Amino acid sequence: MTAEHLLEIRNLKTYFDVRGGVLKAVDDVSFTIGAGETLGLVGESGCGKTVTANSIMRLVPIPPGRIAGGEILFEGIDILKLPTSEMRKVRGSKISMIFQEPMTSLNPVFTVGDQVAEVIHLHEKLSQREIRDRVIEAFRLVRIPAPETRINEYPHQMSGGMRQRVIIAMALACNPKLMIADEPSTALDVTIQAQILDLMNRLKEETGASILFITHDLGVIAEMAQRVAVMYAGKIMEGADVDTLFSEPKHPYTIGLMSSIPILGIGKKEKRLSTIPGMVPSLFKLPQGCLFHERCSVAHTECDQLEPPMIDLGNGHIVRCHKYA
Repeated sequence: MTAEHLLEIRNLKTYFDVRGGVLKAVDDVSFTIGAGETLGLVGESGCGKTVTANSIMRLVPIPPGRIAGGEILFEGIDILKLPTSEMRKVRGSKISMIFQEPMTSLNPVFTVGDQVAEVIHLHEKLSQREIRDRVIEAFRLVRIPAPETRINEYPHQMSGGMRQRVIIAMALACNPKLMIADEPSTALDVTIQAQILDLMNRLKEETGASILFITHDLGVIAEMAQRVAVMYAGKIMEGADVDTLFSEPKHPYTIGLMSSIPILGIGKKEKRLSTIPGMVPSLFKLPQGCLFHERCSVAHTECDQLEPPMIDLGNGHIVRCHKYA
């Protein structure tokens, strides 16, 4: 592990033992996040993005879930080996998570101020007055107006955008080094979504925190991330910096995702949006060979027989495809 890597995931495998067999939700996933960097983890629903995030936070329910292999190194320490009591100290203070649905993430019977205060109380020895001041400061940081009065409100008294700001304030309350944002703007309308994304970009600059940003929206990735990892059926298929991925996508799946983005602008030739044929394979019955070969327009004979290795194309650009082997 190099000094600039705040988080390094090596060959992570998270499986679920269920009635139909073993579900390989995350299978041999590796990536790194540098200090102050935003990594975008993108892919279709059900590809393993959220399970990856829950694995980092050690929130995978055991059973039926289990970490079947790999390492999660945070500041050089494998957090998978930490005792539960030590992991509780890391979770919320050094690594925090922003969930995608603010209404279900907040307890309806407690005020939003009390819920943020609880996070601070768990990790820091402060007086009630000091905790209250920290909560107000956190609300002010995420641009919640009149924070002195709004800390006394309940979740149902706030709009969706304001509730999401409370979740972000909760994540920032103990000045974490890494924030995991699991589709934090999906449930919001477009205008509020833009405000939340702008807020997160500004907070990243002000706090210096690293972000793992999980989404299915490539447009959001273009705005938020410096590097991107494309995930499909539990595996990373391609990874590169944002400019390289958008200008020179290599994996057929990434190319298919790019082709589905509408291009807007006066004078531009209209382009018919393309779709990726077929469906994401069931994690209970994954195809032999390349996981994408049944939907791939350039698949060869070896693609349905041999699993492709991860190929390093240089300059941090990696791709899992026989075409580049």
